[in-house]
Formats: sequence, structure tokens, C-alpha cells
Amino acid sequence: MPSFASIRPRIADWRGWLPMAALPIVMFAALLALGGDRWHFYRDDGFHNHATAKTLGIAENLSAEHNFLLTRRVWLDEDGGFEYAPYGRFPIGGFALVKLAILPFGNDLTAKLTAARVLTLIVFCGAALFACLAVARIAGSRWVGIAAAALAFSGLYAVYYADAVFSENVMELFGVALTFHGIAIFVQEGRFRQLVVKACAALLLGWHVYALLMPFIALGLGGEAVALWRAALASNEKAKAARAAMGALVRSRYVALAAVAILFGAALLSFNLANEYAAYGGEKELAKLPTFRSMLTRFGLGEIEDPDLAWGNFLTRQLYRAGAASVPYAVVRGAGYDLSMFEPFEPPLAPAVLGAAATCAALALLALARRWRVPLAAVVLLGFCWAIPMRHNTFAWYHPYEGLHYVWLALGPFALALIGARRLLGARLGGRVAISAAALAAPIFALSVFHAGQLGRDEYEAAISKAALTDFSAIMETARGKRVQVVGEPLLWTETAWFWDFWMLYALSGSYLGAPTDCSRAADADFIVSRYRDESLNLLTPENSFAFLYGATSASELCRAERRRLESSQPAARAVFDVYIEDHAVSYLKAPCEPGDYAAPFFIYMYPVDLDDLHPAYAGGDFHPNLSAIRLAERGAVFDGVCMMTFNLPNYPISAIRTGQRTPDGEALWDVFAVPPLSDEALEYYENTYQAIASSGEPTARAGFDLYLDDDGGTLSYLKAPCDSVDTRGRFFLSVHPADADDLPADRRAHGHESLNFTFAPPFGVVFDGKCMATRRLPDWDIAKIETGQWVPGGERLWDAAIAVGD
Repeated sequence: MPSFASIRPRIADWRGWLPMAALPIVMFAALLALGGDRWHFYRDDGFHNHATAKTLGIAENLSAEHNFLLTRRVWLDEDGGFEYAPYGRFPIGGFALVKLAILPFGNDLTAKLTAARVLTLIVFCGAALFACLAVARIAGSRWVGIAAAALAFSGLYAVYYADAVFSENVMELFGVALTFHGIAIFVQEGRFRQLVVKACAALLLGWHVYALLMPFIALGLGGEAVALWRAALASNEKAKAARAAMGALVRSRYVALAAVAILFGAALLSFNLANEYAAYGGEKELAKLPTFRSMLTRFGLGEIEDPDLAWGNFLTRQLYRAGAASVPYAVVRGAGYDLSMFEPFEPPLAPAVLGAAATCAALALLALARRWRVPLAAVVLLGFCWAIPMRHNTFAWYHPYEGLHYVWLALGPFALALIGARRLLGARLGGRVAISAAALAAPIFALSVFHAGQLGRDEYEAAISKAALTDFSAIMETARGKRVQVVGEPLLWTETAWFWDFWMLYALSGSYLGAPTDCSRAADADFIVSRYRDESLNLLTPENSFAFLYGATSASELCRAERRRLESSQPAARAVFDVYIEDHAVSYLKAPCEPGDYAAPFFIYMYPVDLDDLHPAYAGGDFHPNLSAIRLAERGAVFDGVCMMTFNLPNYPISAIRTGQRTPDGEALWDVFAVPPLSDEALEYYENTYQAIASSGEPTARAGFDLYLDDDGGTLSYLKAPCDSVDTRGRFFLSVHPADADDLPADRRAHGHESLNFTFAPPFGVVFDGKCMATRRLPDWDIAKIETGQWVPGGERLWDAAIAVGD
């Protein structure tokens, strides 16, 4: 294999360095140009929002005033002392970098978010650069390095999570790349100190580098042990040679590297633990500190009870991730196979087989590596070396972003295949192959970024998130460094997340944020932030849209004003709580109210007017059950013996919501349908839908209603005009008979059909402008016959009809 010395003259001057230096620039330009607004504001998936907001909040609170404690929230106790919500499970380095990036932007939260995302993209491209430099040394070719790095960083996980501002993500990817480059120099030139420095710098960014160092040290030390043992066996003085071998192993640089990595990591954790101990005033024992508890979890102490942690399920998931990371996403999309970011618990076979093949190929190709086998084996196995210990951490192993670190598995086959091509084809022809691969890598990376950029794009939610951050920027102009109380949490609807969890702690970091929900606890606050708008009180931000700042008022006054406003309108439903729906929001009110009334969590199912508005995760269903296990004590307000809570609903028209409370074991305490007033948008949709169905042709059957079965046999519609609510009295029965009885659920096979009976009211039926219309989705199995009709209490059938569907 050519040594690095043979290519040094070609890359030492600008003509040699230019292609490798251009790699991160081209990647960064592609990420910015093809990623669009997705890099800057809202991302339509839980991880990006949660992780980014959490990291920004911790970075914002990072300061010498708080002893550089990693904390999500800072507030003042009754004596004016600081209290914290520590979050020290990660090293401080990544948060410090984010702090430096956002520091120049003052109270402009949107600019800070953009700066943090751009910093993350730069770090991502830097990781690709160091991967490229390392492979160039190993392969003896800068073109092999460029091609392998660009292709490996084109995988789905890489391009999808490239902008997620999170310590356990791109920052750690960079740390691994930096250390891998240090390992390449160490193996080639014996420069041990630079490897130690790079490994320590990587540990400042996160713990993933241990997954590279552990196999590298174990394999390297094992190789040295085998060589020394063989030499001892061949020696005439075996005992003496054995003692010398043991001494040599103890003095090995691998042992030294392990010692430095362990001690430096322990020092970083000790710094966090000492800060947390001080934050709790020395009153909380070590075992109860958040970082210590997290450390125990990550070491897998305790029993594994989750069936998804069984070895078969777990390894299949890892092979799925390896497969998804081993092929550039543009190639995957070009083949017509799209990988969902919501990883199934039973992954598709194809990517799992691909992952197994990629792993076997990488290990088999190590035969070409000779002296590079140890570092390449370590980097190829890195993803598994991290995932296996994480199998015990039931809160981490299933997170899709963990698949990001299988980029190193992808790097191995690409690099080794190109090295093999140079070997088999010769330096000239193999070099042309490498140059061609490098030329193809740039458009493949760009197309991969473009395709990944289409995942989770939602312009409306991006707009409201940007507007909300603008609101909070205006709030922080006044409230920074002051005591702030949140009353009536400004909870914005998103498809996968709640605004408080993802943005509020970041948006109000820099102030002393009091605990939300309890109106009576805001007496000592300087300002109140609320979703409630009331110009009769001391409103300081009248131009805001989602969150409002109040001064010189009490939380109780604000909550009482909101209660009066709700009670002046008619509830959409009455149960244990009165339920109000207005302006894409649902509110709950109960008076008098006791703690027992709100102890059980609430749930909300949202039925859209247009079923196509449902999130893809719920395609084929009738409702969106995103909001569940909502606790009023955490999300609402309690005051004057009154309980009150409000949530925003999606922007699309809602025909009805089903809501109530359930006990922890699922028993419904109360359960009602609440129907909002028909909006102009909903009326327009109903009219257009009615006309489209009525004009589609002759009804499939005529009875009390005209019945239309769509061409796919998946939807049955009921139409009648003229019609009013009298025509919809009673219940409608709908029995669907399958062509194959085995398609029925086990508990329905004795009946021979599936019952989809319904009441002609939202969410299934609607009466509007003298017309009645209902639409029901049918099961997705082959249907032989449909029976439907209408009856009233007492069993009288007003009409019935049968539709033969089968051939």
C-alpha cells in the first residue's frame, strides 16, 4: 500500500489541498441552498425541536454567575437565592460552543436559533473534512478520501440530522472524526500526543468517542499482546520474556490512551456532579443527583423488562439503521424506496439485510487494510459498540438519531472498495476510478440533502414558530434578568410536539422563570407571560400574536378575566368539565374544582373536516390522537377553587374532538364529543365535497340516503338533499362483510362482519345548508358485502340497503 509520504508532495501545496479543502465548503453550500428554511426555524419532528430548544436553553443559562452549571431553568426562591433544574449528563464543550455562537445576538431568538443551526452545519462539514483527511492517509489518495467521506455523509441519518443542535449528535460526530484522524496520524507517524489532545477535545463534545476508543484500544492492545506472547514463546528464557512482555503491555501507549480517556471523562463528569451538588445546596446525596442517576441508567444497571429490548428486536433495529446509513439517500429515493424517520419497531427486512451486508462487506474488506485493520475495524464497529451498551438505556436506544453514528460503518466499505480498486486496477486506472467516484459524490450528496429536506416540511408550522420566537424576543427585551411567571401556558400546536417542552424554556432563558400553572404563585414575579390576551390589564406587548407580557398585575386577575371570557360563551360540551372550542383552541373549565378532579390525565382526539389533513402517521384513520396524558396540574391553571386549561388545535378545520379523562390503567372517567361551530372554511369544504361526490355518477344504492362507494372501495358516503337534522335522528348501522373471514378481528369472526355503526353527527356526519353528508372509511381488506341503514330507539328500521362488492 502506498505510504502517506508518497502523496505528501501532491497535497502539501495548494493544488493538493484544494480538493479536500473544497469538500466542506461544497457540502455547507449544498446544506444551506437545498435545506432552505428548515435549517433556520421550525422542524416538523419532535427530536429537532426538543433537542435544539433544550440545547439552546442550557447554553443560554451557561454563565460564570451560575458556576457554568448545565441547567434548563433558573429561578429565584423566596429568599432571592438561585434554584436550578440541572442537566449535566453531557460534557460542557458543545454547550459552550453554542453559547459563543449565540452570544452576539442579544434578545433576537430567531437569530440565535439560526446561528446555532449554522454552527451545527459547520461542525457537520468539519466532521466530513476530518473523515476525508483520515481516509486520504489510509488510502494514499486524496480522491479516495473525498469520495468515501462525501458518500458516507450522504446517508439518510447524516443529512436529516445535520442541523439538530444537540450534544449527542453532530458535535459528537465531529469529535469521533477528529479522533479518527488522530488515530490515522498515530498509526502512520507515531504521534501519540496529538491523538491524546484530539481524544480529549472530542470528550469535551460528548461521550460517543468512547465507542471508537474502546475497540481501537482493545484491538491494538490485543495485537501487541499476541505479538509479545509469540516472542516470549520463541525465547529461550520464557519466564523472563513473559515478565518483560507484561511490563511492555503496561507501558503500552494503548494503556496510556485508555487511562487518559477514562480520567479526563471522569474529570468532566466530576465537574458536572460538583456543580449539581452545589446547586442543591449540598443537601442531596450523590446517588440522587440527576447526572449520577443518568450515568447509572446508561451503564445499564437494573433489569431489562421491555420486550423490544430482546436481542432479536434490538439487533434487527441496529441492522436497519446500518442499512439506512450505508447508502446515500438519493440512491434510496431513486430506487423508489423511502425510509420513514419514524422507525418501526419491526423494521422492514430490506434495509436490515442491507445493513447486515454492509457490515459483513466492511469486515471482509479489512483484508485489504493490512496495518490499518485496527483503526478501520474500530471505526466500522463504532455504531454497534455504542448501541450495545445503550441497549440497557430504555430512554435512548430506540431514538432514531442514534443511527447517525452508523455513518462510520458506511465510511468503511466506501473507502475499502476504492482502496481495492486501486490495488486491482493499478495506480493509474484505480486513481481514475477514485476521481470519478469523487466527482459523483458531490451531486449525490446534494440530491440526498434535497430529498431529506422534504421530510417534515410544514410551512404553516414554520411560520407560527417563527412568529412565536418573534413574540418572545419582544418579551425578553423587557423581561431579561427579571422574575417571570408563566400563566396559561402559550402552547402552540405542532404535529409532534408541545410548545412548552420544545421552545418555552429556551425562549425565556435569561430570565428567572417561575413554575407555571398556579395563578396564586405569581405574587412575587416582576412580569407575567401568558397565552391569554386582555387589554384591560397591564398588557406590555399588544403587537404580539401568541404570547403576551404583563406587568403590575396579578396572575389571579388574568386568570379571572379569562374565566369570565369563557363563561360568556356557550360550551361545546358539558361533562365533568365544561369544554369550549374556539379559534383553533380547546379549553376546559370547572368550578368548584378540587385536586381529585384534575388528578387523572386528559386526552384529546381530533377529527379533521378533511381526512387528508391527518398526519401521515395516522393515514387511513379518522382522527389524530396526538394529545394524550395531559395533566392539568402541569399545563393549566388552578385558582379560586377553579380549574382551567387551554390547548391550541391544528390549523386545519376540525369537525369534532373527543376528549375526557382516563385513569392510569385506561379507564375512562368521562368521555364526550365536542363539536365546534361550523367555520366558513369547513362549510366551503363540505359543499365542495358534497358536489364532487354527487356529480361522480349514479349512486351505488338508493334508500333513505343516496349511497356512494368510491372506486377503490375504501370509502362509503351518505348524501341527502333537501335534508335537516330530523332526517338524521337515531343511529346508523354499517356492517362490512369480508371476502375472507380470517381478515376479521378474532372477536368479530363469530358475527361474520365488522360493525362501523355511527351517529349522524361530527365527526362522521354533518348537516349544513339543507344538506346531509356522512363519510365512513372502510376496512382495507377485500369486502364481499356491505349492509347499512338507519334505526330509531325501539328497534324500528327507517331504511336499509345492501351493496354487493365482491366480483
